[in-house]
Amino acid sequence: MHKGLCYNDISIDVNLSYMLIFKRLFLFVIALTIIAFSIAMSGLNNQEVVLDLYFFKLELSLGFIVVATLFSGLLVGLFIALFSFHIPLKSQLRKLNRSHVQLLQQKRLENSDD
Repeated sequence: MHKGLCYNDISIDVNLSYMLIFKRLFLFVIALTIIAFSIAMSGLNNQEVVLDLYFFKLELSLGFIVVATLFSGLLVGLFIALFSFHIPLKSQLRKLNRSHVQLLQQKRLENSDD
């Protein structure tokens, strides 16, 4: 019976490794697509534009400005998601883990009293 359990654990590990490989491949294809899109956009929009930032002026290509704006918007969105979802969920998980440890300690004390 123990060998069957090990076999099932191994098959689960194999399935998870295939899923991990597929996930990495999918992310790699997405990254290559975004890079190709960025290069194409920069190549098609090669007009020079002046970006006036009040204290100084930059003369850059329109394609670079568009790609940089999209990338900075992505970063801002990721930070908003980090601060609005990930950090509160992480603190809630810490609280739940603390209460779980306390319940386990109480259960051990009750069992030791018996």
